[in-house]
Parts: sequence; structure tokens; C-alpha cells
Amino acid sequence: MANNDPLIVPGGAGQLPPVTTIYPETGLPQQTQRDSGKFLRILGGVAGGALNFVMPGLGGILGSVISKGGSSYGSYVGLMEQQRQMDEMNRYNQMANSLQQRQQQVMLNQQQQQSFQLISVQHRASMQSQEFSTVSNLMKSRHDSEMTAVNNIKS
Repeated sequence: MANNDPLIVPGGAGQLPPVTTIYPETGLPQQTQRDSGKFLRILGGVAGGALNFVMPGLGGILGSVISKGGSSYGSYVGLMEQQRQMDEMNRYNQMANSLQQRQQQVMLNQQQQQSFQLISVQHRASMQSQEFSTVSNLMKSRHDSEMTAVNNIKS
């Protein structure tokens, strides 16, 4: 069975094309650039995700800068996008700080109410203790005076 495929049988129907036409020199740097762009996109995604745990909002900015290979710094649109993201992050931080202050104020108010309740309970316990002591002393005095009267009658 004869095969006329020039890649299988080089001496067949035609000559193999020269290597430079299949892999031109200009194609190699482009392939490397494409791989580095892919690497930078992956690295940007990983770095952005990791930084979002530490500082929400900042991870997205840094991830986009890394994935674009830093080219966003050179363009006006990139700078405007970064400014928008920074403004959004500042608004988020202001809202978070405001919420945190409100929560702290609520907690302080609750602590103050609990302190007043505790003081009220302590005051009532103290008053009951004084009342018990007073009644106990009165009953002891009465008992003593009755015992004295009984002893006087006996003697």
C-alpha cells in the first residue's frame, strides 16, 4: 500500500516545508507572551483572592493589576477604574466603621443597663439583709424581755 503523505514518506509527492515557515521566529516570543499572560491572569486571580481575606476590595485591585501585567497603570481608563475601586473601598470602610461604632454603642448601653440591674439587685439584697437583722434584733429583744418577765415571776 503506497502512501503519498509527505510527512510519512519524505521522498514522496513533495518536499517537507522548511522549519522556519512552520515555526517562524516571530511566533516564539508571542507564544511566550501568551503563556506569561495566562500565568499572570492565574497569579492575579490567586493573589486577588488571597488579599480579599486580609483587606476586602484591595485584593481585586491588585489582582487586576497583576493579571493585566501592570499595563493598567499606563492607561487613563485603568487609572479611572482604580480610582473607582479605591472610592468604593473607602465607602465600604466608612460604612464598616460606622456599623462598628453603632455596635459598640449598643454594647456599651447594654453593659450600662446590666450594671444598673446588678446595682439594683445588690441594693435590694442589702435592704432585705438590714430588714432581716432589724426584725431579728426586735424579736430577740422581745423574747429576752418575755424571758426576764417569766424569770421574775418564778423567783
